[in-house]
Amino acid sequence: MTKAVGFYWTLPVTWAQFTDLPSDVEAAAAESNTIRYQMQMIRRYAKDHGFGLIREEVFLEISPDRGSVHIQDSLEALEDTCNAADATILIVDFSMVQNWRGHGYLDSWFEKTDIPFIRIPPDPLLTADWSFDPGVHFGKWRKRHTEWMGSKLEREAAASHRALELKAKGLGVSAVAKQLNTEKIASSTGKPWTESNLRAFLKKQR
Repeated sequence: MTKAVGFYWTLPVTWAQFTDLPSDVEAAAAESNTIRYQMQMIRRYAKDHGFGLIREEVFLEISPDRGSVHIQDSLEALEDTCNAADATILIVDFSMVQNWRGHGYLDSWFEKTDIPFIRIPPDPLLTADWSFDPGVHFGKWRKRHTEWMGSKLEREAAASHRALELKAKGLGVSAVAKQLNTEKIASSTGKPWTESNLRAFLKKQR
């Protein structure tokens, strides 16, 4: 049986507070449908084509709207495993479908590497207990992102009003930031409030 390594990646969504993933594949799949989809697709492909998975790796990008060179670092960490076991990298290639998730740095790494790899088409997945259509999924996220960006002024106004209200009650900036996070009052970027970014935000509101 040919040995293989599964590689699964996705983008963070700061406004949904999706900014971290467990390194354990099963745990990551429980938090991200995109990771779960890739895991199930690659496990199915491996079973159907005589591959034995010896390792599965999860990578969460650092930016919500583009790939980064850091994905190459994650792939290079697999090189020793692949070379030692003569293993093939299996990856779902979302760029096979126009306007989906292309990744230039990922493409560049595969062009340079000597490690064998197989790019699996991102076909819809249907199982007895779960189904996932990448096209529908990404389309919904794009729509939600557009709506989020369109509500920026309203979100900033709500955050400014509540922050000033809390400051008037005697809370310091650090405490206000903590309370805004507790109340799930989003920052303009969706990232958690900190003393630093709240100070900068309030300064702009003057």
